[in-house]
Amino acid sequence: MGGDESARSDAEINVIIDVTYGEGWDSASRTVLGAISRKLAAERDAAGEQYTVVLREQGRPQPIAVLNIAWAYDYAGVWAYDEQGRRFREFDLRRLEPGRLLCRHIAQWRYATEALKEFADDAGRVLIDLYPDGTGRKVSQPKGALGSSLHTLADVTDEQRWVPVSAFGDWAWAVALVTGGLASDVGLRDVPEEAPRRDGTTQDQEEDGRATAPGWCPPRSLRPRHLDEMFLPGTRFSPPDSHATGPYVVERIIDAGLLRLPTGRVVACDPGWRTPEEPFTVAVRPGSYRMQIATAAYPVEHWGKALHMEGFTGARILVSEEPTATWELALRPGEDPRMLREGEFYGFGVDSGTGCFVDAAAADRLTGGERTVPDRDSADGIFALDDPESGGNLIGYPSGMGDGSYPVWIGRDADGEVTCFVADMLTLSRQDLLSGRDRQDA
Repeated sequence: MGGDESARSDAEINVIIDVTYGEGWDSASRTVLGAISRKLAAERDAAGEQYTVVLREQGRPQPIAVLNIAWAYDYAGVWAYDEQGRRFREFDLRRLEPGRLLCRHIAQWRYATEALKEFADDAGRVLIDLYPDGTGRKVSQPKGALGSSLHTLADVTDEQRWVPVSAFGDWAWAVALVTGGLASDVGLRDVPEEAPRRDGTTQDQEEDGRATAPGWCPPRSLRPRHLDEMFLPGTRFSPPDSHATGPYVVERIIDAGLLRLPTGRVVACDPGWRTPEEPFTVAVRPGSYRMQIATAAYPVEHWGKALHMEGFTGARILVSEEPTATWELALRPGEDPRMLREGEFYGFGVDSGTGCFVDAAAADRLTGGERTVPDRDSADGIFALDDPESGGNLIGYPSGMGDGSYPVWIGRDADGEVTCFVADMLTLSRQDLLSGRDRQDA
């Protein structure tokens, strides 16, 4: 991270830092939301529940740092505040190993004047993403979102990439983090926002018996939405945009045939890529499984002409007939869900407008060739390729909106057994489910 002109000039002297715990921090009123006692904060820390730590320097109305912690998500977020109360530095930290945190994401804003608003479009910024294998990327925007950007590799040492943390209550590491490592000699003093009650809460934490809303939540990776409804013909969703004259409706469930999985190790990829993706860490019993492709359509009027817009929304491998009780993101070896930021996911890349499912034993032979995607295919663009050597096959399909990256979700029944794999084209996941259905035919 390193120091810069924003770092405090008095960092080498003894500094007393006041520590307050609560549900969150309100920048507008400069107050702690739902102040709690140190004891209750420590209990939440041990239980993995979220809480906020506010660090203030005496005589300074704005905090020097606000920490949002939720160890159940292996997450700690640290915000640094300037004298005007603007956030100017962010650290998204992930607990991947005991005793230290990875700086997953670092963001810094430079405000040229005191009047410039927080996160103003013309505020200069630097965004850094880091990974535990030592790699990273950096985006520099000297003139903010209104100017050009420079994309480079992140030149960050291992010592800067990882932050050693101490036991609960020792927040000197956070002070050093937001000051560029200059505040090495600080004293911490607990200063409750107001006298806590016996249960550890304070008066401003309760309204009608309810706790004050924290105002923040831990970052969550992409969540599965509408995966069952995606394969129910007639199910209605909100229109995709203002040009649509009606709702999205699940149109067809196309039987794509049997997918033969001689090893049960499933691969999802673009069949045109030279090197297929690795198989998912979750395998199924070797065998043949029904594969389905779902479409949805909506009406739109263009130049006075009514059009019927139909597109592919998902592909599903049916492993069992049991209802799905839970969903999880399909992962490949080395993919760590703790690394995902808000709305992110691990998916398979598409560069030819086509996706597929294939067994790992057949993937090398059936993908990456010049004629992997046949010139002559079905009217729907769905095709199958056989691999006599392994006994497996590949079933390909148009990838929804085209090129991009798409997640695969694994469904499990109430007993934890795999029910299906669903490649989500991220079309209906963005829509709202509407009540009622246009039709019931399958």
